[in-house]
Amino acid sequence: MNLKKKWFRDVSLAAACVFSLSSSAILAEDNHPAALPTYQYPDVYNSYLQPVATAIDYHSGMVYLFNYVNDKLIIVDPTDLAGWPGTVPLQHTLVFPEGDKIFITSDNTAEHSAYIIILKVNNIDWDAGAASLAVEAVIAADSPGTPTEFPFVEPVNNVQAIPNWLVGRGTTQIHGPTLLPYSDFIYLTELTSDRVRVVNHKTNEFVSGVDPIVIPGYTEQTHGINFNKSGTIGLGTGYFFDNSVIDVYKPNRETGELQTIGQIKLGNEKHHAAFTHFVYWLDERYALTASMQFDKTSLTPATTSQIIPPSIWLLDTLEGTAVRILKNTNNSNGNGVFRSPSDIAVVNGKLYIAEEDSLDYTFANDGYISVFDLTDRYKPRFLKRLKPGRELPTGYAVAHTISPTPDHRYLIVASWVSGYVLKIDTETDTVVRVWGPNDGLIKPHGIHTAGGLR
Repeated sequence: MNLKKKWFRDVSLAAACVFSLSSSAILAEDNHPAALPTYQYPDVYNSYLQPVATAIDYHSGMVYLFNYVNDKLIIVDPTDLAGWPGTVPLQHTLVFPEGDKIFITSDNTAEHSAYIIILKVNNIDWDAGAASLAVEAVIAADSPGTPTEFPFVEPVNNVQAIPNWLVGRGTTQIHGPTLLPYSDFIYLTELTSDRVRVVNHKTNEFVSGVDPIVIPGYTEQTHGINFNKSGTIGLGTGYFFDNSVIDVYKPNRETGELQTIGQIKLGNEKHHAAFTHFVYWLDERYALTASMQFDKTSLTPATTSQIIPPSIWLLDTLEGTAVRILKNTNNSNGNGVFRSPSDIAVVNGKLYIAEEDSLDYTFANDGYISVFDLTDRYKPRFLKRLKPGRELPTGYAVAHTISPTPDHRYLIVASWVSGYVLKIDTETDTVVRVWGPNDGLIKPHGIHTAGGLR
């Protein structure tokens, strides 16, 4: 793996943020229509925001459609659709706010490329449990059998394992689809390589002259580039061992290009955190990220005396700094991060953390969802931790992805390991709907709620 650069570029991040707070506001007001209304029309496709969340199933290859208002579920076998590329391992989903278009990514196989499959949604009849979908485009991202480009890594102690679920899958994986606001572009990342893919969602094609984006020292092992609401700054994660920086980009909303601005290190050369899955923006300047790594690996630089255990970090994109606001805890009732945090969300003044048991030597024994008061963003206050067999279903493990609904009333949380998708009421912080094995779910992954950028 290339060593990440320190925080410096020819174009200052401060200048980019000034542009963010001035010209972007004018652009949004003068050149773009008003935002979609947030009231719902659950059963009619009429250009209004839809209460739908999408996911795929790692095991069965099914596509899931959830109605988080009416608590309905529709399961679609995509291989029945004309033009579907065949039996391919699916990975992520992204559904448009209007619910009329779904992007689905797949892994590479010996017979198939890694695909970006675009579905047109003609109609969803929630009462009848049926959806009318059509394959609009199939975009091949590589050639069949393309191997991964993960750096070789092995454990060096009995604390930090190297789990096979991450390094054992040997071909291209396309992750992290995100929408760039005020543009025609969707960004996807090849976690297994150093390529960022850019698709024009109006033409359903890779953006000529821009895609793929490869920036040495930046784009390796990225799990999505997450943009602020003005679409002026993007933050890329480092979803691999010993990747301790968040990459900062300035996107061009007309061409789709990404300009590197700098990198934010989680800690310093001697003590740093690593392995980040997601970034959640608090506003135009500040964002949060979560680190998952426990301890050193064979990739850890000799200058590093300690890997900071799983923790939550506040990112200041104007200053280019990161402050650890939550440390780890060894107690399930403790004020800190108990298991590796993969996803985070901040709604109604509260921080929610999906904690998964996935990176140590005892894989998937449990999983938690912790809740903190974030009135003071520098000092989160522990409120509660939802636990398996109590607030969460018995046998629940690996709380992996959180997708808030646009009105922030609910969180949709997916566990691909134990087979559950949960709806959490953010007013009471209780689980109010469970979809699971009894509903036909096996390994749901890639959850995305219409109206979110990711």
